[in-house]
Formats: sequence, structure tokens, C-alpha cells
Amino acid sequence: MKKVLMILTGGTIGSINDNGIIYTEKTGACLAAELYSQKYGDLEFTVKQPLNILSENLKTRHWETLVNFILEQDMSGFDGVIITHGSDTLSYSSSMIAMCTCHLNIPIIITAANYVPSDERSNACDNLRCAAVIINTVKRGVFTVYKNDGDDFCTVYMPTRLKEADRFFGRFSSVDGRPLGTVKNDRLTFDPYSPAICEIEKEKQPVLKNRLLLNKNVMLLRPYPSMDYQSISIPENTKAVLHITYHSSTASAEEENSALTFLRKCRQKNVDFYLASFGKDSSAVYESGNILLKNGAVPLYDISDESAYSKLLLAYNILCDDLTAFINRNIYFEYI
Repeated sequence: MKKVLMILTGGTIGSINDNGIIYTEKTGACLAAELYSQKYGDLEFTVKQPLNILSENLKTRHWETLVNFILEQDMSGFDGVIITHGSDTLSYSSSMIAMCTCHLNIPIIITAANYVPSDERSNACDNLRCAAVIINTVKRGVFTVYKNDGDDFCTVYMPTRLKEADRFFGRFSSVDGRPLGTVKNDRLTFDPYSPAICEIEKEKQPVLKNRLLLNKNVMLLRPYPSMDYQSISIPENTKAVLHITYHSSTASAEEENSALTFLRKCRQKNVDFYLASFGKDSSAVYESGNILLKNGAVPLYDISDESAYSKLLLAYNILCDDLTAFINRNIYFEYI
């Protein structure tokens, strides 16, 4: 029987439904483990809970708590780790966790649920089964797994490429359009165009030399028509701004109240300004994007919004010797 460290953080998979109000309750996630054990009985769970929040309330201090907790554990007695999480910010935490823990020598699986475990519609047990198949199949690596509504299989995602679930159907997807693989009938199948399992299982150097401390801020901005950049203030502890572009790698570059004017404001405050994401294979760039680049914006290429945010947070907080080299380094397949 495989021994698994199950780390609870809250979320729907760790919640109960009390008269139509869903709230976190430790017994919720423990119930998921109990239901799994009743059905399959092939995992021996050791359950620990460093956090108990709904994931929409996630802050960087929660990442500090969770990542440091994981890295402090003695993994020698375990065959794998399952981290349960809320679905709202699953894509963000997946990226941060993967970058910080991909050097560990056992498989780490992050998952969530669409309904509380006591609801017969819940995919919690299916997601845990997918995690068990991975633990039984691979030697190491970090994975996010989730069974989307309507599917008869569970999807395995590269955690640094996971996109936020869509708001209509709650379905997750990968930023490159390809999941890492699927689990169906207890069989793990990898997508031939995704990173190979031999690359995933290779030893990796730890990103963190000390405990994770995210006390330097990175702002994340998403554009929309007539966005009022003049109303946006820059907190004192902000070291960088990550400005998400439209799909054509563009943002407003008018001379008045635009991404361009905010970029100039950032430069006056010595705050670095990044644009994500550009395509490395693009043969041309739109005039607006070119104006921003000429005015000092730093482009990030072929990376999800979530991974760009996580990576910049790490870059500006772990005090690496070469900031540019760290940002350009592919830690765990975040660059496509």
C-alpha cells in the first residue's frame, strides 16, 4: 500500500455545504480521503493541514506558509504527496508550488473539486484516484489533476501551464492548448507533444536556498477598454508590474492615460514593467506593443499569466544574483 502525505488547504474539496452555504471545514477534506479509502483502499493517508481557506481569499503569505510547510516535511516515508486546494486560484498556486518543489524526489499532485465531497456530483474521489495512478506510475514531478464536468477521464496538467477555469462551465485547460496527459480506467497516458516523462523525472535544482518570504510586491494588471491608469497607485513595496497583454501582445499606447503613461510612471519610481505574453515565433509586432517595448517594457515570451506572476514574485524576493537569468531560466516547463 502506497503511503501518501495529504496536505489540506481548504477549498471546496475541504468544505461542507450547510443549508446552501459552503464553508471550509477540516472534516470536508478528510471525508474525501475516507470516501476514497472506502472505494479503493490502496493508499495510506497521513493528513496534515497548514491552511484552511477558501482559495479566493488566497494571499502571498498563504503561499509562504504552504511552500515552507511542504519543504519542511520529511518525505522519506512517503511515496507521494497530494495537495488539496480550492479551484478558484488553483492555477496560481499550481505554478508557485511547482516552481518551489519540483526538485523533490517523489511525485506531488495538486487537485481540487467541483462540489463538496459529500455531494454525489463531486469529482473529489475521481481526482484523488487520478493522483493515486500518478503516484503508482511516475518517480517524481509535480502535476495538477482535475476531472472536468462531462469528461469520462481525468486530465493531467503541467501545473505551470494551467489556466484559470472558465466562468461558464468551470473547465480547466492548458495555456498551450494541450494537457500533459489523461487518466482513464486507471491508465495514465501522456500527450506526445507535451514534455516527456523522462524530462519531468530528471533531477532539478531547488529554487529556494532559504525559507520562502514574499515581502516584495509584484502588481498584476489586466487591460480593458478605457482602463483608467491614472487611478492606479503603486504601493511602496512594489518592485515590478506585470501587465497582461491582449491576445495580440498589445496594450494601449496612447500618450494620455494608457499603459504607456503608467509605464513611464513606473520608470520614475524605479519599478520594472513587464508585458506578458509575447510569442517567440511572431514575425511582427503591433505598433502599440512596439511603443511599449521601446519605452522600457520587458517582454516575457510564451508563458501563462499565472506562471509569469509566480516567477516574478520569486525573482524579486529570493535575491538571486542575476535577475534576468533567473527570469529567463525554465524552472519547471513554464516556458512553452
